[in-house]
Amino acid sequence: MSGNSKLMTHSKVEQRVAGLADPSSESLLIDGCIQCIEQCEQILGMVSQEVYVGTSRGSSSIAAHIRHILDRFNSFFFGLPAAAIDYDARKRDKEIEHNLEAACFALATIARRVEQFKQTPFAKDLITVKESVLPSCPAVEISSTVEREMMGLITHSIHHLAIIALQAKAFGYPLDDDFGKAASTLVYERA
Repeated sequence: MSGNSKLMTHSKVEQRVAGLADPSSESLLIDGCIQCIEQCEQILGMVSQEVYVGTSRGSSSIAAHIRHILDRFNSFFFGLPAAAIDYDARKRDKEIEHNLEAACFALATIARRVEQFKQTPFAKDLITVKESVLPSCPAVEISSTVEREMMGLITHSIHHLAIIALQAKAFGYPLDDDFGKAASTLVYERA
């Protein structure tokens, strides 16, 4: 494909993506991210340092899942200025994984950054996303949008929040039945 053909195809994709944008989707995506952050805050507010770093039945700790959720959000925000997100370049901050107070601080920082999206409209341009999908191969690099990546942050966080819910319940913490459930699951259950 010639450079000119690639440019025309890229332009057509951008036009299609812009045409699909629903003005209310930005608000919903922000609210979805905020809900995930609030569920993280709920867990951090109820567990002790010992439970935060402890494991149950050989699984990873609540701390490991919280750190991983925050890593994804941090990669997202770090990559936005250059329109290039590299999820493999996560910081993997062990302090967040070992210290409940550090996790609370990091989560508050992410919450502020998500809230700032309410003041600034999303760029509608395509962004590049890079991530490994097979351990024996180079990372895959694809085009995406800010909206799609936010949706990915939500679904990824919900997956980890579901595991966190199981862990917290194993330690005896009562959680609402809706904690860590996907919106589609809640809609289905209520129908």
